[in-house]
Amino acid sequence: LAYSSIFFKNKEIAEEVILSFDRFEDLEERLYTQLFAASRGQGDVSLISVIEIVESAKNVAMAARNLAEMVVEDKELHPVIHQVLEETDETIQRVSLSESSVLANKSLKELQLGAEVGIAVIGIRRSGEKHKWIFYPTGSTQLQAGDVVIGVGSVASCDKFTELASGKLKEM
Repeated sequence: LAYSSIFFKNKEIAEEVILSFDRFEDLEERLYTQLFAASRGQGDVSLISVIEIVESAKNVAMAARNLAEMVVEDKELHPVIHQVLEETDETIQRVSLSESSVLANKSLKELQLGAEVGIAVIGIRRSGEKHKWIFYPTGSTQLQAGDVVIGVGSVASCDKFTELASGKLKEM
């Protein structure tokens, strides 16, 4: 998502990355608390590899947050990135599914968003489950009201996707 936020200059996607980093920090703190409790202060050598994995994950998460912050803060990007951005006809869109959306309570297979709208759903943040993401959802994944859905497609497709998600457009 961090790369997508830069590639498509999308602040909403960048904000999702920053929210995910905040969630990662909460998880990191809980994990360290559990690790230290498990070691009972004995400096258990077997836990060192787990700590190294956590630190590596944190480095990746921090890099993603830094990329996202570049977008949120409107920092200047390298000229090559600008050139690539000008040549693409795809974009990324973050939408929140309203109660009145025709997309709500239907599976991705049922909806056929790729064929009907021209959108590929790449991620869903489930409502009610603090920042729980479903990446690469399958056809059986059902969209629910309150979900934050990330889709990729043409500008026109993303506009239609937004209208469907908001409930303004009632037919695909």
